[in-house]
Amino acid sequence: MPHPVPWDWAASRVLPLLAGTRIDRPGEELVRAVMEPGCAVEFGLEIGAALPLVDALVAERWECSAGQIRDAAYANLRRRAAEVRRADVTTATFNGRIVRISRARPWTSSLVLVPDELMRLFGDHDQVIAAPGLSLLVSFGTETPVDVMADVIVDLEMDQAHPLMLDPFMLSGARLYWQSWDGDAWLD
Repeated sequence: MPHPVPWDWAASRVLPLLAGTRIDRPGEELVRAVMEPGCAVEFGLEIGAALPLVDALVAERWECSAGQIRDAAYANLRRRAAEVRRADVTTATFNGRIVRISRARPWTSSLVLVPDELMRLFGDHDQVIAAPGLSLLVSFGTETPVDVMADVIVDLEMDQAHPLMLDPFMLSGARLYWQSWDGDAWLD
Protein backbone atom coordinates (compact mmCIF):
# COMPACT_ATOMS: atom_id res chain seq x y z
CA MET A 1 0.00 0.00 0.00
CA PRO A 2 1.45 3.36 -0.97
CA HIS A 3 1.91 5.99 1.71
CA PRO A 4 0.31 8.46 1.55
CA VAL A 5 -2.48 6.70 -0.30
CA PRO A 6 -3.30 8.45 -3.60
CA TRP A 7 -6.88 8.63 -4.90
CA ASP A 8 -5.91 6.69 -8.03
CA TRP A 9 -5.02 3.74 -5.79
CA ALA A 10 -7.90 4.20 -3.33
CA ALA A 11 -10.70 4.81 -5.85
CA SER A 12 -11.13 1.11 -6.62
CA ARG A 13 -10.87 0.08 -2.94
CA VAL A 14 -13.17 2.54 -1.15
CA LEU A 15 -16.44 1.07 0.13
CA PRO A 16 -19.46 2.47 2.00
CA LEU A 17 -19.74 1.03 5.51
CA LEU A 18 -22.76 1.27 7.77
CA ALA A 19 -22.04 3.85 10.44
CA GLY A 20 -22.56 2.73 13.99
CA THR A 21 -22.08 4.78 17.11
CA ARG A 22 -18.83 6.70 16.78
CA ILE A 23 -17.55 10.03 18.04
CA ASP A 24 -14.84 11.59 15.89
CA ARG A 25 -11.55 12.48 17.48
CA PRO A 26 -10.68 16.18 17.34
CA GLY A 27 -9.14 16.95 13.94
CA GLU A 28 -10.07 13.50 12.58
CA GLU A 29 -13.61 14.05 11.30
CA LEU A 30 -14.73 11.09 9.20
CA VAL A 31 -16.30 11.47 5.77
CA ARG A 32 -19.95 10.45 6.02
CA ALA A 33 -23.06 10.46 3.89
CA VAL A 34 -26.63 9.21 4.08
CA MET A 35 -27.50 6.52 1.57
CA GLU A 36 -30.69 4.61 0.79
CA PRO A 37 -32.50 3.26 2.71
CA GLY A 38 -31.75 6.34 4.83
CA CYS A 39 -28.89 5.30 7.11
CA ALA A 40 -25.55 6.99 7.63
CA VAL A 41 -22.43 5.49 6.10
CA GLU A 42 -18.72 6.02 6.55
CA PHE A 43 -16.14 5.08 3.97
CA GLY A 44 -13.34 2.58 4.34
CA LEU A 45 -10.58 1.23 2.15
CA GLU A 46 -10.72 -2.52 1.63
CA ILE A 47 -7.21 -3.74 2.32
CA GLY A 48 -7.58 -7.45 2.90
CA ALA A 49 -9.70 -7.86 6.02
CA ALA A 50 -8.88 -4.33 7.21
CA LEU A 51 -11.16 -1.37 6.49
CA PRO A 52 -9.36 1.82 7.55
CA LEU A 53 -11.80 4.74 7.54
CA VAL A 54 -11.52 7.83 5.35
CA ASP A 55 -11.32 11.11 7.23
CA ALA A 56 -11.76 14.67 5.98
CA LEU A 57 -8.00 15.29 5.78
CA VAL A 58 -7.53 12.31 3.47
CA ALA A 59 -10.49 13.40 1.31
CA GLU A 60 -8.99 16.87 1.10
CA ARG A 61 -5.63 15.45 0.02
CA TRP A 62 -7.46 13.42 -2.63
CA GLU A 63 -9.30 16.60 -3.67
CA CYS A 64 -12.55 14.62 -3.48
CA SER A 65 -15.93 15.66 -2.17
CA ALA A 66 -18.01 13.34 -0.01
CA GLY A 67 -20.24 12.85 -3.06
CA GLN A 68 -17.34 11.73 -5.25
CA ILE A 69 -16.18 9.29 -2.59
CA ARG A 70 -19.76 8.04 -2.12
CA ASP A 71 -20.23 7.44 -5.86
CA ALA A 72 -16.94 5.52 -6.22
CA ALA A 73 -17.66 3.54 -3.05
CA TYR A 74 -21.15 2.59 -4.21
CA ALA A 75 -19.87 1.42 -7.61
CA ASN A 76 -17.20 -0.69 -5.86
CA LEU A 77 -19.78 -2.15 -3.47
CA ARG A 78 -22.05 -3.08 -6.36
CA ARG A 79 -19.18 -4.94 -8.09
CA ARG A 80 -18.03 -6.71 -4.93
CA ALA A 81 -21.58 -7.63 -3.86
CA ALA A 82 -22.12 -9.36 -7.21
CA GLU A 83 -19.19 -11.64 -6.31
CA VAL A 84 -20.77 -12.85 -3.05
CA ARG A 85 -22.18 -16.35 -3.54
CA ARG A 86 -25.53 -17.60 -2.30
CA ALA A 87 -23.54 -20.34 -0.55
CA ASP A 88 -22.05 -17.56 1.64
CA VAL A 89 -25.45 -17.29 3.34
CA THR A 90 -26.02 -20.12 5.79
CA THR A 91 -28.53 -21.02 8.47
CA ALA A 92 -28.12 -20.74 12.20
CA THR A 93 -30.31 -21.21 15.27
CA PHE A 94 -30.69 -18.49 17.90
CA ASN A 95 -33.17 -18.66 20.80
CA GLY A 96 -34.86 -21.63 19.14
CA ARG A 97 -35.39 -19.73 15.87
CA ILE A 98 -33.87 -20.63 12.52
CA VAL A 99 -32.29 -17.62 10.86
CA ARG A 100 -30.16 -16.98 7.80
CA ILE A 101 -26.75 -15.44 8.37
CA SER A 102 -23.80 -14.18 6.36
CA ARG A 103 -20.27 -13.29 7.42
CA ALA A 104 -18.98 -13.47 3.84
CA ARG A 105 -16.88 -10.30 3.76
CA PRO A 106 -15.52 -7.70 6.20
CA TRP A 107 -18.19 -5.32 4.80
CA THR A 108 -21.13 -7.79 4.64
CA SER A 109 -23.51 -5.41 6.45
CA SER A 110 -23.15 -2.97 3.53
CA LEU A 111 -25.23 -5.36 1.42
CA VAL A 112 -28.30 -3.50 2.73
CA LEU A 113 -27.16 -0.60 0.52
CA VAL A 114 -27.67 -2.76 -2.59
CA PRO A 115 -31.12 -4.30 -2.00
CA ASP A 116 -31.18 -6.24 -5.27
CA GLU A 117 -28.00 -8.08 -4.24
CA LEU A 118 -29.35 -8.54 -0.71
CA MET A 119 -32.48 -10.18 -2.17
CA ARG A 120 -30.39 -12.34 -4.50
CA LEU A 121 -28.54 -13.69 -1.46
CA PHE A 122 -31.25 -13.82 1.22
CA GLY A 123 -34.39 -14.13 -0.94
CA ASP A 124 -37.06 -11.57 -1.76
CA HIS A 125 -39.59 -12.80 0.82
CA ASP A 126 -40.63 -10.53 3.68
CA GLN A 127 -37.98 -10.60 6.40
CA VAL A 128 -36.23 -8.53 9.05
CA ILE A 129 -32.51 -7.94 8.48
CA ALA A 130 -30.18 -7.04 11.34
CA ALA A 131 -26.62 -5.74 11.01
CA PRO A 132 -24.99 -6.32 14.42
CA GLY A 133 -21.49 -5.60 13.04
CA LEU A 134 -19.73 -4.64 9.80
CA SER A 135 -19.13 -8.25 8.77
CA LEU A 136 -22.47 -9.71 9.85
CA LEU A 137 -26.05 -9.80 8.55
CA VAL A 138 -28.84 -11.86 10.09
CA SER A 139 -32.26 -12.47 8.53
CA PHE A 140 -35.28 -13.25 10.69
CA GLY A 141 -38.66 -14.44 9.46
CA THR A 142 -41.39 -11.89 10.08
CA GLU A 143 -43.12 -14.40 12.38
CA THR A 144 -40.24 -14.05 14.87
CA PRO A 145 -41.41 -12.13 17.95
CA VAL A 146 -39.81 -8.68 18.24
CA ASP A 147 -38.48 -9.40 21.74
CA VAL A 148 -36.72 -12.55 20.46
CA MET A 149 -35.15 -10.58 17.57
CA ALA A 150 -34.05 -7.87 20.00
CA ASP A 151 -32.45 -10.40 22.36
CA VAL A 152 -30.57 -12.12 19.53
CA ILE A 153 -29.42 -8.84 17.97
CA VAL A 154 -28.15 -7.48 21.29
CA ASP A 155 -26.33 -10.76 22.02
CA LEU A 156 -24.66 -10.64 18.58
CA GLU A 157 -23.75 -6.97 19.02
CA MET A 158 -22.06 -7.80 22.31
CA ASP A 159 -19.79 -10.23 20.40
CA GLN A 160 -18.64 -7.51 17.98
CA ALA A 161 -15.50 -5.45 18.53
CA HIS A 162 -17.39 -2.43 17.10
CA PRO A 163 -21.13 -3.13 17.21
CA LEU A 164 -23.24 -1.05 14.84
CA MET A 165 -26.20 -0.65 17.23
CA LEU A 166 -28.57 0.02 14.32
CA ASP A 167 -32.29 -0.46 14.13
CA PRO A 168 -33.12 -3.44 11.91
CA PHE A 169 -34.08 -3.26 8.26
CA MET A 170 -37.36 -4.60 6.90
CA LEU A 171 -37.64 -6.26 3.51
CA SER A 172 -41.31 -6.15 2.58
CA GLY A 173 -42.85 -6.52 -0.85
CA ALA A 174 -39.34 -6.74 -2.36
CA ARG A 175 -38.53 -3.27 -0.96
CA LEU A 176 -36.06 -2.52 1.82
CA TYR A 177 -37.02 -0.14 4.63
CA TRP A 178 -35.05 1.13 7.59
CA GLN A 179 -37.26 1.98 10.54
CA SER A 180 -36.86 2.21 14.27
CA TRP A 181 -38.29 -0.30 16.71
CA ASP A 182 -41.87 0.52 17.58
CA GLY A 183 -43.04 -2.66 19.24
CA ASP A 184 -44.76 -5.10 16.91
CA ALA A 185 -46.57 -2.32 15.00
CA TRP A 186 -43.73 -1.66 12.54
CA LEU A 187 -43.96 -5.23 11.26
CA ASP A 188 -47.62 -4.74 10.23
